Amino acid sequence: MKKLLIPVLSCLLFACHHGPSAADYVKEGNKGLTHKMPPREALAAFDTAIALNPNYAVAYANRGRVKVIAHDFYGAENDLQKALDLDPKMTGVYYFIGYAKWQVADFGGSRLAYDKEIEYYPKNAQAYADRGYLRQMQRDENGALQDFNQAISLKPDTFADVYTARALLKIKMKDKNGGCADLHRSLTLKKDSITQHYIDINCR
Repeated sequence: MKKLLIPVLSCLLFACHHGPSAADYVKEGNKGLTHKMPPREALAAFDTAIALNPNYAVAYANRGRVKVIAHDFYGAENDLQKALDLDPKMTGVYYFIGYAKWQVADFGGSRLAYDKEIEYYPKNAQAYADRGYLRQMQRDENGALQDFNQAISLKPDTFADVYTARALLKIKMKDKNGGCADLHRSLTLKKDSITQHYIDINCR
């Protein structure tokens, strides 16, 4: 009997844990972010993590990101906002809110979210690229060009599609030489028949 007193007392003093923790379930659910696990299974893992720790900001943020992958954009917004409520400085959350709002045609809300992402994390090149596409869609061509420039300056060897988008803007704005240079740069980053078509019709 005396041998049992030490482990029992240890549990009373140090809160013994039985089974996987909330962090373990988040780690499992994160496989859904890289498509190593179906979204349904990843969401179930995050649900369990949140049930174990209702104030786990990362669990809400990553569950929101998986909901984006599953095209549950309204659900994603709710989770991402909850993550921000718990941790206002969490990196990248405003970016995914912007993306989710764009997908449900809340373009004003999307723009505000991208603005916040860039305000807090000015080196997020993808946020500049996406805000540029949004500005282009809203006919803010000068703003779009500025965002594309910034995205490319931060990651010059990454955004083939941004080079193409910037090229078409430049050509529309009567900068044919600059546009053609961007089209050729895009093609060196990613072989693409559409970009080649734009070269064929614009850069002869």
